[in-house]
Amino acid sequence: MLVEISIENFLSIKDEVTLSMVASKDKSFMDNTIKSKPLKKDRLLRSAAIYGANASGKSNVLKALSYIKRLVQTSHNYQSDTKIKYSPFKLDKKCRNKPSKFQIIFIKNDIKYIYGLSVTDVKVVDEYLYYYPGGRKSQIFDRKDTTTFTFKVDKKDQDFFADKTLGNVLYL
Repeated sequence: MLVEISIENFLSIKDEVTLSMVASKDKSFMDNTIKSKPLKKDRLLRSAAIYGANASGKSNVLKALSYIKRLVQTSHNYQSDTKIKYSPFKLDKKCRNKPSKFQIIFIKNDIKYIYGLSVTDVKVVDEYLYYYPGGRKSQIFDRKDTTTFTFKVDKKDQDFFADKTLGNVLYL
């Protein structure tokens, strides 16, 4: 279940934009919310609408979700020279060579997870996955640049896979 997605430097999105499914504290429409164990006091919206001016980036929030999904599902097939499909904000010259950044907070089997990544056309700049078993934040992995990995879970197995992960391939 999606809790939140944040996007920066992707298509028409220059500065960080966040879509949060966490409901406000207003109790007027409680039947339009869902209680979630990992979020304790917070409730999640059953649905959300994105509205704004034409060409303001509404569709690009959804495209970011698809982009992340595609990278997760296909990057393991990349060769070392495969370019990452990378679409930074092009109206500002400073953004053209900066990484696109994404973070997703989601719930799976009543456990909250935070997954984030930053990519350019040639490499995964950073990538991380945290989870909250029993409500406490724990690191699964954290990747800085293409070769520096830290693990807190199954370190021996994780090190084996990290050594085989190319710089343009997601570890996840």
